[in-house]
Amino acid sequence: MRVDKVEGGSKLASAVVTVSGQRLMSSGTLLDNDKIAMLKKAGIRYVQIFERQYEEDIDTSVFNELLKNIEAPGATVAVETPEAFPAEVSPPSPPLPESGVDDVRRTTGALKLQLADDKKRYAQQIGDLYTTTSYTLGEPSPRVANGKDAPYVDLMALLARTMTDKLIFERKVDQAALQTLAKDVVSELSTRQNVMELLTTAYSVSRYLLSHMVNVSLFSMRLASEMKLSSSEITDISVGAMLHDIGMVMIPVGLWTTRRELAPPARLEVQKHTTLGAQLIRETPGAREEWAAPALEHHERLDGGGYPSGKNDSQLGVASRIVQICDVYEALTSDRSYRYAKFPDTSMKHILGSPDQFDREISQVFCKCLGFYPEGYSVKLSTGEQAVVVSANPKNVFRPVVRLLTDSSGASLPPDAQLEMDLIQRLDIRIVEISNRRHSAVS
Repeated sequence: MRVDKVEGGSKLASAVVTVSGQRLMSSGTLLDNDKIAMLKKAGIRYVQIFERQYEEDIDTSVFNELLKNIEAPGATVAVETPEAFPAEVSPPSPPLPESGVDDVRRTTGALKLQLADDKKRYAQQIGDLYTTTSYTLGEPSPRVANGKDAPYVDLMALLARTMTDKLIFERKVDQAALQTLAKDVVSELSTRQNVMELLTTAYSVSRYLLSHMVNVSLFSMRLASEMKLSSSEITDISVGAMLHDIGMVMIPVGLWTTRRELAPPARLEVQKHTTLGAQLIRETPGAREEWAAPALEHHERLDGGGYPSGKNDSQLGVASRIVQICDVYEALTSDRSYRYAKFPDTSMKHILGSPDQFDREISQVFCKCLGFYPEGYSVKLSTGEQAVVVSANPKNVFRPVVRLLTDSSGASLPPDAQLEMDLIQRLDIRIVEISNRRHSAVS
């Protein structure tokens, strides 16, 4: 919400951080006229505001079926393998593709057919439970057909849906899908510089979860690659990131898609997704502990102020630290049911301005990867010209390379007049505004 629209009595839903990284106000601060005036004086344009608390009646019966065997803290997750789908007779996944986009497209087509068959069988044998869980997770959303990386992202989304379905309803790891992910997707996309161009979009509430899991995995694999981790570590982190929110399917969807702030009892229910997801992964034969840790710990914080266990920096591994940062950034920069997306620069400031919560060194590497102004975003320059960000500048994340789209009067420039400008070389010009509008191509 724009600061000039905020009313006294509103409560901050996230910390307010200045450009220099100084925290002005913490999340949960109640705003009065003096505090609002201080925000304006500091040049803060937007803040995130909670709506009023409320209680919501939600039918939890279908989700209770998933959790019926949980009798006490520490018990194994209640996701039994349906008798209709014993692991030893589970249908094989499509064969692994050879290298090349055409083979990836063929594998994607075969996987779509297999997923459609699986969904029919699940629906017949499990009924409403599967229908509800399927809605909660969301459907893979195809990318633009002519995008050069679209086939790989399409395949990744399908693999994410396939792997989560099999974990939840068959209690098995799809080894063929895992190998395809490692061989064809992670190896191809982990070093992509233009990670923003790869992200999927949540077109509806029901698609948000799958989209979020895929996007966090994309961010995490790119960050792990930039940190020069080994190929096996990058793969484990990518899979762990892809599965980090799988516990959400065992939480009533109405609890985390509400348009208002959750009341404390409902918030505690949602927080259970961390332990439920980790238990599900750990109780699945063939799953790795490296995948379970991000599911359990992505809401922990270095200062011990997170959940579910209040772990601190000495107890959190590199995979969890990576996924924590990528999860928060992706959530902040995505439209949600209860708020609009925050701008990338604001989201990055929140992460960098919270060294007590997020690993400082990893945060800085993440910022170097994306910049404050990621590729494809429209920006307004101090000269009045509109431009699109072409690439981030690792030497100065505040001064990317941009391509001019309009002149200072706002008139559109023809393609041959859309000059590129490295703002490191033009210290007399600065970015004064960033737009939610993203361009599908910046080259």
